[in-house]
Formats: sequence, structure tokens, C-alpha cells
Amino acid sequence: MIVLGLDIGGSMTKSILVENGEIKGAVQVTASGPLVSAAGAIGKITEELGVRLSSIELIACTGGGSRKIGPSFLGLKTVKVDEIEAIGLGGLALSGLKEAVVSSVGTGTAIVSVRREGGSIVTRHLGGTGVGGGTLIGLSKLLLNRSSIKGIFELARRGDFRNVDLTIMDIVGGPIGRLPADTTASNFGNVGDGAKLEDIAAGLLNMVAQVIGTVTYFAAKAEGLEKKIVFIGSLPTIPEFSEILTSTVSLLGGVATVPEMACYATALGAAIKAKERLGQVFR
Repeated sequence: MIVLGLDIGGSMTKSILVENGEIKGAVQVTASGPLVSAAGAIGKITEELGVRLSSIELIACTGGGSRKIGPSFLGLKTVKVDEIEAIGLGGLALSGLKEAVVSSVGTGTAIVSVRREGGSIVTRHLGGTGVGGGTLIGLSKLLLNRSSIKGIFELARRGDFRNVDLTIMDIVGGPIGRLPADTTASNFGNVGDGAKLEDIAAGLLNMVAQVIGTVTYFAAKAEGLEKKIVFIGSLPTIPEFSEILTSTVSLLGGVATVPEMACYATALGAAIKAKERLGQVFR
């Protein structure tokens, strides 16, 4: 059986194709709207994998743009999947864990616990934060005149966040408790009149990733899952961002991972839910 999972946003669709329990491929397409991007993602993945459209038995849709999809799309049957369930199931499957807190970093950040209870997998929305990729792009437009993730990271790689952030060393001259001296004490607390754009960009990355890592850690700790944190989404797949996320969690006493194919986790979760049998979708 071939199942296609779609995570449909406002203009981007992420697609993953699963055949007989095995992931065959994944693509993402950006277009003028959700229907156009969804159709483009289906066309692209079937062309790249040499799969006939008629051989797809089910399309599993999730994400905000899925509201515009009807009971069928391009002549194929569709199933709508709650995004929170898709986040939890996809993150759990990709991590290989039996239970976890999955933090989905998109425009904002959604945090979901997922556990096996009896013969079922139960997901629960723990909350989240409005800080996410949208925050990074919005502040970059204001402060850096940059509006693309690629441009922001290129600039940040040439900067040093310590030129705009205050560290514990700056304030008290050494470590405090379990926190080392180079721990951030105040994001942008050290900005001077001559701050360089490169340093501001690095400071923005540091602030956004630290906020997400910290909020996720304490949500996971409340569930007793602080050693089983999984970050998914596109931003966590960028090494510089991933390193800040995971090191922030580690500093607080937790353990976090960013699994392979993390940006397709929600699309995979939709396919898993639609099939209702985890083992047949992801081995």
C-alpha cells in the first residue's frame, strides 16, 4: 500500500511517500498558495520516484493549509489528521523512542508529549511559544534588512553573539551554580552603538534557539521526559541552530536530539495516523 503524507502550510507543502512500510522519499515545494503547493509536491514526488498517481491509495493531510483540501484531491482519497497528533507520531517514529516530548519549530513552536498507553499511542498538546522561525525572520527584517533564512544564517556565521549578549562572566566574573561562566545572562544586554550586523544576526539566532530550548525543556521536565526531547521542523536541521537548541537543553539537565528527516516529521505523522498502525508505516 502506498500512502502519501502531506504537511500543508500557507505556501509550502512537505510530502513524504511510504510504500509497504518503507519511506521511499520526501520533497518540499513552495508555491503561491496551499492548493498549488500541495499539487506541486504530489507531482514532484511521484515524478522523482517514478510512482504513478493512480497507485497512491491514500493521501494523509495535516497543517493549516489542509483545511482547503476536500475529501478527495487530484482524484485521490484524502484523510485529515490533527496537526498535534501528526507532530507527536512523526517525531516519535523518527527518534526511535517509546515516549518523548516533541517540539515542532515552525513559524512558532508547538510542544507535544507522546506516550504508549496500552495498545495505543497517546499525544497531548503541552503548549508552546510564539517564538519560532517567524520571530527570527520578523526581527531580521527590522534589524538586519534580511528576510530569508539563508541570508540570516550567512550573516550570522560571520558574527559572534557574545559581542551583543551579556554572559554570567560579564556580570559576576565566574560561574553560578551549575551554569558555566560563558552562559548567556541577558540576550542583547551588551549591545553598543556600533554593533555589527553580523553580531546582531548571531545574537538573534542565539536568542530564538535558547528560548525554544528552554521552554521545551521545562515542558518536558513537567512530564518527566526531559531526557527524551525531540526537535522537528526545518530550523532544527540547520547545524548552527540545532547546536544551540540541544546545548541549551543539555545545560539545563536534559537530553535532546534532532532526528534525520526532522523537517518531514509532521508529514510522516499524518501518514502514520491515517494508517493507524505505526509498524506498517515506519519500521
